[in-house]
Amino acid sequence: DMAMAHRWENAVKHIESVNPNDWKQAILEADIILDDLLTKLGYRGESVGEKLKRVNPGDMKSLNDAWEAHKVRNQIAHEGSGFSLDQHVARHVLNRYRKVFEEFYYI
Repeated sequence: DMAMAHRWENAVKHIESVNPNDWKQAILEADIILDDLLTKLGYRGESVGEKLKRVNPGDMKSLNDAWEAHKVRNQIAHEGSGFSLDQHVARHVLNRYRKVFEEFYYI
């Protein structure tokens, strides 16, 4: 999906910044892509968390990666500037999203 790949590239670009707010932005954007992927796969729910709860672990090898990445996204969303994030952790979180997208040939 070219549009998805483009959105993913934009998210990843933020990680190269020196600004921690950009790293947070990268994770927030990756989570929106995850939300779209889950919807395309047919999972319904009000949130990414609700959709992930409906996934059978056998249907998604990267389910744990999705959950762990999404948890960090929630901390960013809820704590905002109070949530400190280092670049190493941010890259690790993006790599978890990457595993999910690659499993479904989404990027």
